[in-house]
Amino acid sequence: MSWGRGSGYALPLAFLVAVALGTGVGGTVLNPPYFNIAENRKITSTATCGEGVTEPELYCKLVGANTDRQDNPNVNVIFGQVCDFCDPNDPKRAHPPQNAIDGTENWWQSPPLSRGNKYNSVNLTIHLGQEFHVAYVFIKMGNSPRPGVWILERSTDYGETYQPWQYFADTKADCLINFGQESLTPLVADDSVVCETKFSKVVPLEGGEIVVSLLNDRPNADNFSYSPILQEWTKATNIRLRFLRTKTLLGHLMSVARQDPTVTRRYFYSIKDINIGGRCVCNGFAESCDLTDPQDPYKLLCRCQHNTCGPQCEQCCPGFQQKKWRRAIIDSPFVCEPCNCFGHSDECEYSEEIDRERRSLDIHGHYEGGGVCQNCRHNTMGINCNQCKPTFFRPYGKLLNATDVCQPCNCDPSFSTGNCADGNGLCECRPEFLPPRCDQCNVGYYGYPYCKPCDCNSNGTLGNVCEVGGGQCPCRPNYGGLNCDRCQEGFYGFPNCLPCNCNPSTSVKSTCESGSGQCHCLANYGGRQCDMCHAGYYNYPRCDFCSCDPTGCVEEICDSVSGKCLCKPGYAGPSCDRCAPGYSGYPVCEECNCNEFGSANDFCDVNGRCQCLPNYAGLKCDQCSPGSYNFPECNCKL
Repeated sequence: MSWGRGSGYALPLAFLVAVALGTGVGGTVLNPPYFNIAENRKITSTATCGEGVTEPELYCKLVGANTDRQDNPNVNVIFGQVCDFCDPNDPKRAHPPQNAIDGTENWWQSPPLSRGNKYNSVNLTIHLGQEFHVAYVFIKMGNSPRPGVWILERSTDYGETYQPWQYFADTKADCLINFGQESLTPLVADDSVVCETKFSKVVPLEGGEIVVSLLNDRPNADNFSYSPILQEWTKATNIRLRFLRTKTLLGHLMSVARQDPTVTRRYFYSIKDINIGGRCVCNGFAESCDLTDPQDPYKLLCRCQHNTCGPQCEQCCPGFQQKKWRRAIIDSPFVCEPCNCFGHSDECEYSEEIDRERRSLDIHGHYEGGGVCQNCRHNTMGINCNQCKPTFFRPYGKLLNATDVCQPCNCDPSFSTGNCADGNGLCECRPEFLPPRCDQCNVGYYGYPYCKPCDCNSNGTLGNVCEVGGGQCPCRPNYGGLNCDRCQEGFYGFPNCLPCNCNPSTSVKSTCESGSGQCHCLANYGGRQCDMCHAGYYNYPRCDFCSCDPTGCVEEICDSVSGKCLCKPGYAGPSCDRCAPGYSGYPVCEECNCNEFGSANDFCDVNGRCQCLPNYAGLKCDQCSPGSYNFPECNCKL
């Protein structure tokens, strides 16, 4: 792991713990190493010293002048202050954002507050160009103290939105004022955002360091692979340092407020080095991410293993999609398996439905997974390329992985469909020829080898008569028509032709509908055979008229045996011609809805007025009567 070219900074022991997390045990999970992902990345700031002004910009350091510095011709001493200029046109005095990540002794610097108090608020953003897991952020200041109040933020959508990773402030009181009460709570969750005060001290005045671990001390720091929340917490595509207030010496507070330039020119932000320990997101399938994206030279690609593909090994490679892709985690590894196409295809797709129905055979001989082979070769087809295409068959003894497993059927198209049976290759006969050899006409046909359809229908014809030269075929009982292909009158349901059996006393005639068998009933009767009362009548075989009010009755009008009217909910009476108790408003019977506190019961009169208890009033007894108050108690006034 590098800390940047020529930086020479020691790696904190705390980060050695963080970096080790989630690296996989026993080779079951593969993870690339951590490295400084800030190096060579794009970095931008919202303001830079010397930029956006017409002349070099003066600034002075908080570190005062001494005798040695006064004798140094390269040092400007103004009223005892060590000062210099920011000049983007002078390489030695230019302080662009790139200086913060180039690994040299150069630094980035913001405009001093002498340009305006608004430069308390400055953003410095590292654009990573892709998604990384971040373990830590190390920041070394340049020629200024560490910031007083600021936020370390991250984006997972390439800078569209940002979320806080950690807050920083001088005191807990500042944490509370700037970031709220929650920022003072301990690390109770993997994604807790807390406020740190130890990195906002004014000392040292130069070269101070800020060390931020995003893993240590979090609940699942030792179980990174098992914590989706912690995994999401460490992901970032952009990292932003959002500075809100410089760290000010107590003696300068009033002078800064009064915008005294001899004081405000000494306050600014400067960063000499930003080192971000991160690794590519490879989902447990790569030990390195040293491949360069041909479309983007600044983007690194995972060197995927276990038959996975994609920039982050986020999918199974073509041909290895037998099982649904998932992340590999410790104690639960995953390898993308090849589909079992028996050598007849190198392409397949995963299907949830096939997996659920257990219809795909894997390479281990189990129906597990959802791999569906595509573009099967060698005249094969099917989920596993395990079937022969039409007009081909698999002879006995042929292995499924043989290139000639499917051989052409040897069938005469004059008698066969062209298909044949697996194993013996026996041809499939056309409908007019009799299986298995297609060497005579099938039932219903005559005149081999032409086998024309018979004149007579085999279901309705006596004997085996087939051809009568266009005359009348000899029909079986119950059948009729020139070709005996329909039912005779009084029968229905060809080809069974069952008797109608209509009730002679309740039917108009003895015949019925030839398809359904429905008899033609007299007005009061119903049923297929007219052997029951029609709806609205009761007491078979007399079938008297139901004297029920249709407004309040269900569709059947009355009970077919007793004649009792069948009332709809809310209706009552022998003829269902009034509202039931608890309903009112006939012919539209609606619930009374009497108030449960103020009514004596659930009943109401024809106008919907409920019977109220003493001290209650209103149509529904849902208010207090005059002289009472505080519904629903409705107490009497004294």
